[in-house]
Amino acid sequence: MRTTRLSQTVSPFGVGAILDIEGESLMAADISTWPQSKTRRIESRRLELALGVAELRMPPSVPSRPSKNTPGVDYKRFPGWLFCQDCRRMNRMTRRQETGKPPRCEHCKGPMVPMRFIVVGTERGHAMDVPWVRWAHSEASGESQERCRTEELLFQTRPGGAEGLSSLVVHCAACGASRDLGALTAKGSLKRIGFRCTGAQPWQSPKLDTCDERVEVLQRGATNVTISETSTALDIPEPTNPVKDDAAEIRRHRNFEDVRSAPSGPRAAVLIELIAEDLGVTQQEVLRVATAATDDTDEVKAAREGLLADEWLAFQQAIDNPDEPVGTPNFVVSVTPFVPDDATPAASAIDDLVGHIVLAHRLREVRALHGFRRYDGGSDLVDVDLGPRGRERWLPAVESFGEGVLLTLDEHRLAAWELNEHVKVRVEDIERRRRDSVVGSRLGVATPRRVLLHTLAHVLMRQLAFSCGYSAASLRERIYSSSAPNAQAGILIYTAAGDAEGTLGGLVRQGEAPRLMQSLFAALEATAWCSSDPLCSESRGQGPSALNLAACHGCALVAETSCEGSNLLLDRVLLIGRGETPGFFQSVIRDVQQDAARRARL
Repeated sequence: MRTTRLSQTVSPFGVGAILDIEGESLMAADISTWPQSKTRRIESRRLELALGVAELRMPPSVPSRPSKNTPGVDYKRFPGWLFCQDCRRMNRMTRRQETGKPPRCEHCKGPMVPMRFIVVGTERGHAMDVPWVRWAHSEASGESQERCRTEELLFQTRPGGAEGLSSLVVHCAACGASRDLGALTAKGSLKRIGFRCTGAQPWQSPKLDTCDERVEVLQRGATNVTISETSTALDIPEPTNPVKDDAAEIRRHRNFEDVRSAPSGPRAAVLIELIAEDLGVTQQEVLRVATAATDDTDEVKAAREGLLADEWLAFQQAIDNPDEPVGTPNFVVSVTPFVPDDATPAASAIDDLVGHIVLAHRLREVRALHGFRRYDGGSDLVDVDLGPRGRERWLPAVESFGEGVLLTLDEHRLAAWELNEHVKVRVEDIERRRRDSVVGSRLGVATPRRVLLHTLAHVLMRQLAFSCGYSAASLRERIYSSSAPNAQAGILIYTAAGDAEGTLGGLVRQGEAPRLMQSLFAALEATAWCSSDPLCSESRGQGPSALNLAACHGCALVAETSCEGSNLLLDRVLLIGRGETPGFFQSVIRDVQQDAARRARL
C-alpha cells in the first residue's frame, strides 16, 4: 500500500503516468480497474456536458491508516526490470512475484531499484519494458551468444573513464554477451534489433498480434512519457434560461462511442436511431455529431472554449451589476476599484488601459482527466477507460477550492493596439510556428490579444508570489481571450488546492486597491529588463518549436502546473515594446520610470 494526495491521482500522477515513490516506480492503471462503488460523484453539470460524459467521479480516498482491505487506485510496477544496488543483478518482476512490498534481491537481499529507461509507442501511446535480454545479445560474437536468451543479466559500469550512457553496460552472466547503452536512446535503436510494440499498456496483457507503430526509448522520468489531457471548470451560477445543447447530450449517450468509432458500420444505423429516439433529435444530427468528432483535439478545444465563455459571462454579470448579489456559495465575487481616488499621473495612465477588477472570494474548481498521450502532442489520445464499452461513460475528477482576482483590459484600447501592423507581424511568426508544431494543435490560435494576456498573466503571477502568501506553484491562470462580437479580454489569477491553503485570503487582499496596481507596476518594471537580455529581448524563437519570442526562465516562465498553455505563446515585448513594436503598457512603463527618476533627483 502506497499513499499519495487525492488530487495527484488525476494530475500529475493520473492514468498512464509514472509515480516515483520511495525508490519505486509505479504506473496508474486505467479507471476500468477502479472500485467504482467506492468512488464519490462530483457535481459539475457544465463540465459533464462539455466532455460528453454521464458522471464525474472522485478517486477512492483512504483513511490516514490504510489497511489491506482499504479500496484504492490501482498502480502497477513499471518498469518491470529492476537491478540490485549491491550486486548489480537484474531481475524482471512478474505479476506472480509481486508481493506489494519494496522488492529485495534474491541473491544478496539488497534493495532493487527500477531501470532508468522504458519504451513507448509514438502513435498509439503503448508503453513497455526495454527488451534488455535482446539488447544484451544484439551484438553477439559467437553462435552460443546468439542462441542465448537467459535472463541472468548484470547492470554494470564500464571501467576506464568512459562517459555518458556508453559507460553503462548490460552483461549476460550466462554467455558473456554484453552491450553498452550508448546507442539505446537513438531513434530506431529497437527496430534495428527486431523489437516491435506489444500493443498494450503495462497493466494489460500483451496482444498476440503485435502493433506496427514506431517505438522509441525514453527515460522514465521524461516529461513526454505521459502528456495528460485535463479539462477544468469553475462552479458558476447556472444561467437563468439555460440553452439545451443537443450535441453535448448526444456525446453523453452510452451508445455514442460505438457510433463514433464506426459511423458507417453494420450496427451504426440501429444505434443512431436509438440515440435519436432517446434524446428527441433527428438521426441526421446524431450522424453529424459522430462524424464531426473524429478529431479528439478539436473536440476538447471546443469544449474548453465553451467553458471559458460561460465563466466570462458570469464575471461580466458581476461587473454589470456591482450592487446586486451575484453568485453561489462556491462562487462569491465582488467588483473593486483598481486605483485609489488620489491617483498619480502614472496610476491614471494604467487605469485607462485596465478595464475592471473582480475579487473572487471563493471559487470551486473541478478538474477532470479524459486521456493522455505519449511521446509528443501529435500522437493518438489514449482514453482513461480501456475497459469494455456498453456502459455509461464517466471520468475521474477532483474538486478544489480557492480564491482569485480577475483583471480585464479596456476593450477599446486593446482593439486599437491589435491593429498595429508591427504587432500583427510579430505574432504571425508565432502562429505560423504553432501550426507547424506537433504540440500546436493543443494550444489556442496565437493572436496578439491571446499572447499579450498570457504573458501578462505570467509576469503578474511571478510578482504576486512575493506578496500574496502563496507559493508560486500554488497560483494558476485562466485566460479569457476572444475577439468581437463576443469579445473577451481578461486574466484570472487564482488558487485551487484540496486543503486550507487555497483559501487563506491573501490573494483577494492583494487584489484590492492600491495593492494590485502596485503589483502590476512592479511586474511591468521587472519585465522591462531580463537577466538574459539582450539575448532574450532580441530572440527570434525560444522554447519547444520556438513558440516563445522574448520569454525565458528569467522573466516570464512559471511552474508547469500554473500555466494552462505549457509555458508557450509568450512574448514580453508585447507588454513593454521594443523598436517599432509598441507594447500595450509601454507608455505606463515610461511614466513609472520618469516618476522614479524625478523622486531620485529630489
